[in-house]
Amino acid sequence: MIEWVGVAIGGMFGACTRFFITNQINARFKKGFPVATFLINITGAFLLGYVYAAARPNNLVDYWLRSAIGIGFIGAYTTFSTWMFESATLRDRRAVKTMVAYLLASLVVGLFGAWVGSRL
Repeated sequence: MIEWVGVAIGGMFGACTRFFITNQINARFKKGFPVATFLINITGAFLLGYVYAAARPNNLVDYWLRSAIGIGFIGAYTTFSTWMFESATLRDRRAVKTMVAYLLASLVVGLFGAWVGSRL
């Protein structure tokens, strides 16, 4: 039961953090490349890599806490659906080069972020 509560609380904080950061970034950048979702997903990949790597070696983090952070907070903080929707919107606007750059940069930098996070 503690794991469920941890995931719920982590999810609440992750969603609120994402909402806050998205609003702050969108207020500073013009429309075009989806900077907010890109940065959120990259930092989320880094954090998830870090949390799971830090939790593994000596079980320094209890399973319920790892779930609360990894599944709850980071799961609500990052978003695949928004990434796909923004990509489709760029396609609809005929901004195909920006769409391809966004998709590829998210994949490459996201994988790199997860790798760096897991190595720290």
